[in-house]
Amino acid sequence: MTTTSPALGPLVAVYGLVGHDERLLLVRDSGTTARCLPGGLVPAGEPVEYALRRILWHQVNSHIAHLDFCAAVELPGHPGAGGEPEVYELALLFDVTLTNPSSIQAGHGEALWVTTTELDHVDLRPAGLAERLRVGGLTGEHPWWPADS
Repeated sequence: MTTTSPALGPLVAVYGLVGHDERLLLVRDSGTTARCLPGGLVPAGEPVEYALRRILWHQVNSHIAHLDFCAAVELPGHPGAGGEPEVYELALLFDVTLTNPSSIQAGHGEALWVTTTELDHVDLRPAGLAERLRVGGLTGEHPWWPADS
């Protein structure tokens, strides 16, 4: 009898939507010139909130004063059997208030503050998440963004 390992579920990532003075905080994506929301992958066994607090401290040297869950976004991977997309990442987005956002300077620690207009001209990753942010799909009424929508 041949057995195969079941496919692993999606990777879980956590990102902070950090706003200040009508601008959104972005950081440099490791190893590229692209930008991303502050955050990253959640290691197995680490609570999501702890991961976000740890990652933001590492990325922008700032503490979180308050956070609220905003949305969950399925980011599709390579086509699977039958042509259906596989989900390779489940991104959890949180509205984040930093203790001292004005201390984060553009360019310092790879941080960049952008306006909504500037967001359209930034190479923002992951692309599926960037697309959702640019079309204004983030609302309290629609906290789940499935991969096929």
